Amino acid sequence: MNNVKIIDVTLRDGGYRNNFEFTTDYAANAVGHLVDVGVGHAEIGYCNGSFIRKKEHGLSSSVSPEYIESLRRAARGQLGLCVMVHPRNVTGEDFEMLAEHGVGMIRVCLRAEQLEQGVATIELAKSFNFQASANITHITTQTPGTVTDMALRAEGAGADVIYFADSNGNMIPDDVERLVSRISRRVHVPLGFHAHNNLSLALSNSIAAVEAGAEYIDTSICGMGKGAGNLHLGMFIAYLERVGSANGYDLVKALQLSEYTAQSVPLSSLPTPLMDVMLGAYNLPFDVQQRLEDTMSRLQISSTFQALRAMHEQDLIQRHAVRPLVISRSSFPAHLSAEGKM
Repeated sequence: MNNVKIIDVTLRDGGYRNNFEFTTDYAANAVGHLVDVGVGHAEIGYCNGSFIRKKEHGLSSSVSPEYIESLRRAARGQLGLCVMVHPRNVTGEDFEMLAEHGVGMIRVCLRAEQLEQGVATIELAKSFNFQASANITHITTQTPGTVTDMALRAEGAGADVIYFADSNGNMIPDDVERLVSRISRRVHVPLGFHAHNNLSLALSNSIAAVEAGAEYIDTSICGMGKGAGNLHLGMFIAYLERVGSANGYDLVKALQLSEYTAQSVPLSSLPTPLMDVMLGAYNLPFDVQQRLEDTMSRLQISSTFQALRAMHEQDLIQRHAVRPLVISRSSFPAHLSAEGKM
């Protein structure tokens, strides 16, 4: 559990709670406080938008030079600034701007259906001397073999760290342990884990990742993040404190930062939406609304919960008809038993 490196993702993933409408003052104060907490990296937003770019998204959905400069000053040279990119949204000119204003790490979203573009983006980031993080998203919708292949391709492209994102919040600790253990035997670069809290397992899953060999863990202030949220920064540091592995992280300052954020940022601290609990249980993505509406209309179902169950049952029928695509408690061990697959 020694030397766990925290990347705080509040200003990026937390933006899904408030439409990315952070103020520059709050963002700069948060970064300054993260320095005091002992956090080494902060993900400060997207470059040119999330996967689906929306004009109505606010400040941290598309970082500007002025915004980056404000946060660079707040970091006081003691915290690395990270920006997440979707490969289809960025060019070399964007990377030139980010490098000029002090961003140190590019986190590239890797999707199986756009792997070639993602690998090329990692290579482009490395050509600008960035640290490059390959963030494999929606991990529970990929076969173990696909995840292994993506990790190996990312490492070959020069990635400095490979992250696994439980985007649907569907994993349990056994899944995480098998995933990280398996990939750690296949690649040489450090691994990281990004949890979502749909099943209230963000902390347990992150602990499992670290115990299996992950060196990087994502957190957010107040657990602020898409859907049910991410791993709560204060809770993770409290756990590290409890097991004697805080290693410079300041629990009091982390909780003070949570308190400040709860007072300063509307929607920063919310109970888990009940729908997100079902999304986690059924391995359904956050952006399922259109399919949900279609299902309710087609089956004449008035209850959202009943419609989600019907969608899950449809998925189960489809999965039994074709090769399983989901890393689950039942399918994961069988895949892992064959050498050469994760």
